[in-house]
Amino acid sequence: MRKILYALFTVVMFSASSLVQANESPSHASEYHKLDSTELNEVKHKSAFTLLVPENIPNGWTVELKCPYPLDTTKAIQYVRLHYFDKDENYMFGIEQHKAIGYKSKKEQTSIDVRNNTSETKIVEEDFKFDTSGEIIKYNELEARFTPGADTTLGGFLRWIQDGTYIEIDSPELSKRKMIKIAKSMK
Repeated sequence: MRKILYALFTVVMFSASSLVQANESPSHASEYHKLDSTELNEVKHKSAFTLLVPENIPNGWTVELKCPYPLDTTKAIQYVRLHYFDKDENYMFGIEQHKAIGYKSKKEQTSIDVRNNTSETKIVEEDFKFDTSGEIIKYNELEARFTPGADTTLGGFLRWIQDGTYIEIDSPELSKRKMIKIAKSMK
């Protein structure tokens, strides 16, 4: 089952009397590692794929390494997830990356037996397959796919393969145009 990426944007907790919403920010995130340029270069060198990062990030924005956490540079890094926050620490977008070929994804499968009131959860490992659904977007001689988020005017998912790396940008805040602009700057 594919993770619902919007769960990364907002943590929702239910209480007996009301719905409480807490936005995730770098100062409040429980598991993150704020990166400077030296550490980001180290993550690039330890990645088992070509890690690409956007070049046109506004001044004052920060980037955190969400995954792998904690960072262990003694081993090759198989998967990276970066979160970008504006100067006010608002989550703007995330980027996940891994090898496009030869990457195995792990998915959690839960079977529920309603009659016997039991459930079983197991981890299933599958070869990564690129999701070809969504609107085709062409730029820099690449073909990406865009899927809008719940708010059709802002947010969504933009995914493509570049230099043998699968890249997916997700955002609850940015327009499709801004997400494409970020994608075009990935180097």
